[in-house]
Amino acid sequence: MKVVVVSPAVPHPFGETAARGLYVLVAGLLARGVRVACLVVTEEDAARVEDARARLATAAGAGQLELTVFAPRVRPVLARKLRSLLRPFSETLHADGLAAALGRHADAGYDALHLDQLWSGWVGLGRPRALLNVYQFEVVDWEGRRLRTLAEGKTLLQMRRATRRILKRSRHVRVVSRRLLERARAINAEADCTLVPFALDLSLYPVQPLVREPVVGLLGSMHWLPSRSAAERLITRIWPHVRRAMPQARLLVGGWNARRYLARFTAPDITVVENLAHPTDFFSRVAVLAYAPVRGTGVKVKVLESLAYGVPVVTTGEGMEGVDGEDGVHCWIREDDDALAARIVAALGDEAQRVRMREAGRALVEARHAPAPVVEQMLEAYTRVSRG
Repeated sequence: MKVVVVSPAVPHPFGETAARGLYVLVAGLLARGVRVACLVVTEEDAARVEDARARLATAAGAGQLELTVFAPRVRPVLARKLRSLLRPFSETLHADGLAAALGRHADAGYDALHLDQLWSGWVGLGRPRALLNVYQFEVVDWEGRRLRTLAEGKTLLQMRRATRRILKRSRHVRVVSRRLLERARAINAEADCTLVPFALDLSLYPVQPLVREPVVGLLGSMHWLPSRSAAERLITRIWPHVRRAMPQARLLVGGWNARRYLARFTAPDITVVENLAHPTDFFSRVAVLAYAPVRGTGVKVKVLESLAYGVPVVTTGEGMEGVDGEDGVHCWIREDDDALAARIVAALGDEAQRVRMREAGRALVEARHAPAPVVEQMLEAYTRVSRG
């Protein structure tokens, strides 16, 4: 089997959400003897690309990997506006050299064209044997958001147009949660929509030592609105309740661009760190992860990572989307600020309970989000695509 992958992110185990999911998939396909051609449109630095290439080479097995990077095309302002009007968020489609590379692979033959992330779907419209891989719907993330400028209103309108046009013309779609599945089917009831869980390479996630100090943590990419809103909610609305009940508690908030967006919240009991070299620099320091997004579709990879590392999680239903953890067994799920704060305090004060939750959370990830079963389900999806 040969699979051609088009992605705006290099497959990497410690990149953003989509990059991590794609890394597990590509490594698993190569290990099973599948030929994989990754066509990546990105401005990521060369060191990240070469690190990804080296990691995937060690997992290649009997498969063959071709990883080619294309730079996004820089066009005059007027041309960009016209392109955006016709096909919003279609930067991947217009990258220099991508169309020619796809043409070569089409002439040579492939079994499935994997389009990673929603906006990559523009590339597959009109092409045979294409599967659209969706991690989130930004239009849903924006629902209920107060629009402050005309530019934000325009962006939302373009999101709606692009989402509907891509999904309406996509015959095969993979999603990572039930909510995404329902939304995709509502837009295109005739598409072959498949729910396949998000996977992590668990060999890279050793269970961390138990932290006995009362340290609460939150980790996320702060340029992504759901993570930033979760951090702001925790700091301004939940943390004051925790501190009143447990004055010795400390809060650690980290992630990409954390200081840029959250520096104003630093205090003696609140530490903000950003651009950590490795996730263990964070997860080895916290007793409980508190992640309470107000809204955000798809799997929250930091919640999944926390469970994998053995760090108990206090979150909301939004935070557990796509993970199917049971409240009180694998995690604690609460919705309002007072209940979240009370649950955090209770968890910090009960080490035996945290130990039980650590074991159950790790077991859940091993059962549902390990690479092997997810890769097998994707191979089944590719087989349906190739026959279609």
